[in-house]
Amino acid sequence: MTRILQLKISLNEIRPEIWRRFLVEDSITFEKLHNIIQTVMDWDNYHLYEFRINDKRITPEEEGFNLAEASFRDLHSSPEFIEFLQKQDMSKGHISLDPDKMNELMDKIKKNKPKENFNTNTKISQLLKSERQKFDYVYDFGDCWEHSVVIEKVMDKDPTLKYPVCIDGKRACPPEDCGSVDGYYNLMKIRKNKKHPDYKSLIVEWLGENYDPELFVVDWINARLHGKKPQGIWVRKK
Repeated sequence: MTRILQLKISLNEIRPEIWRRFLVEDSITFEKLHNIIQTVMDWDNYHLYEFRINDKRITPEEEGFNLAEASFRDLHSSPEFIEFLQKQDMSKGHISLDPDKMNELMDKIKKNKPKENFNTNTKISQLLKSERQKFDYVYDFGDCWEHSVVIEKVMDKDPTLKYPVCIDGKRACPPEDCGSVDGYYNLMKIRKNKKHPDYKSLIVEWLGENYDPELFVVDWINARLHGKKPQGIWVRKK
């Protein structure tokens, strides 16, 4: 029997908090949950992602995604790479990574990588089961946007609702590829100062002067969740 999970997702390290509350059927796959999160958070789905549930990690196959990001993820999180770093001379404060040695290390990591029992086609009900259960969602291994997710409620399906549905939230998502948390804060600082030397290039030409970090419109998100084009021009309520 399909159950409904009420999830709250929060973007880590940014204050005031950026968060969403939404309802999903527990019969969907992790790939579908990823796509729902991309929509409710207003990411653009350009990059790789990963779910971290206790000791389980669920991430898509590299095909069709950014191979450089996939390699960076596997390298950075591997015990082989940590062991490699521990053997390096750090007296100069930095080390040079030889490409040939890194490729050899990557081959070793792939051979030692255990076969996962869960993947993006796994139904979320196999791992997400109870209220107050927490897990992590990471998007873009370059900027490394880490999200905390909690199951707030487990409930029966309401026949009058169309799932998924977003029911609450606060603030706009950061722009894609802005340089992670520090880059976001710097961009917001420049946005407030039209005299800043980078205002034209970063705000006018790249970000757009209409970007509003406080904007959140639940009807807009739900229109997109249900495959509809949001109507009208949305303005934040003061």
